[in-house]
Amino acid sequence: MKKMVFYIYVCVGLCACNQTDMQVTSVHDKTAFEKFKKLDLDATYQNLLNPDFSTKEQYTEVVNSWRGFHEKVNTILQTNKFSWEVAKPTITVVNKIYFDKNGNIDHFLVNIKNPDISDEVKESYRKLLAENIDKLSINLKRKEQFAQCGKVKYQNYE
Repeated sequence: MKKMVFYIYVCVGLCACNQTDMQVTSVHDKTAFEKFKKLDLDATYQNLLNPDFSTKEQYTEVVNSWRGFHEKVNTILQTNKFSWEVAKPTITVVNKIYFDKNGNIDHFLVNIKNPDISDEVKESYRKLLAENIDKLSINLKRKEQFAQCGKVKYQNYE
């Protein structure tokens, strides 16, 4: 009986880890990206910048919250002394992030645009985001879940 309880805890723990890990997907991992596309998240998440979803008056709030979100990501990179392992001054990343109605991340899709960054470093970046997903949110609340995409350039502190 004790072994069975132990195995249940192990299975629950593994499922929880995999769920967090699956919240962040890289387009560079073809298998994971194919699974991600099958979720068809755009069918159930509103585009944050759709004029029917966010008013013109809310635009400044949206921009400021998006900037703040990326400042949090940058802080995580710096705190963890993340190395892109290239000599470029900036790293370009395109993100599409799916948030619940309270601004917490449900899914995070990343696409690192610098071609000279290795697959290993791209995966390390994805894992770092996944490990810190609970520290990342956007300072917005809406009546429905929403998505936002955009390109950001992070400073390379090499």
